[in-house]
Amino acid sequence: MEINGEHFPTKAAATERCRQILYSYPGQPGSGAGQPHDVTDAAHVSFLTELVKRHPEAGDKIGTGISGFRVQVNPDGTGNTRCFHVVHPDGSQTAFSFKYCI
Repeated sequence: MEINGEHFPTKAAATERCRQILYSYPGQPGSGAGQPHDVTDAAHVSFLTELVKRHPEAGDKIGTGISGFRVQVNPDGTGNTRCFHVVHPDGSQTAFSFKYCI
């Protein structure tokens, strides 16, 4: 599998790359919704742009376009789970699971 020019020999390797990006942005697990953190690394933005295009509902997730990405701790504050959000040009955002993209 190839995503944004990176080759992954297994699904597990691609999953690990996604988790590495996801957990490289801060959050406050277990305390309710963490403050969203913009994805600022250009390589991460490029990777996530190609990743979300692989989502089975890519059209809905991308919507009016992509102006960036955010990472947020699970709004329920359970554990240390996080998710990616596509940020649209109008400032709205849509969550997506990287697991559906792999």
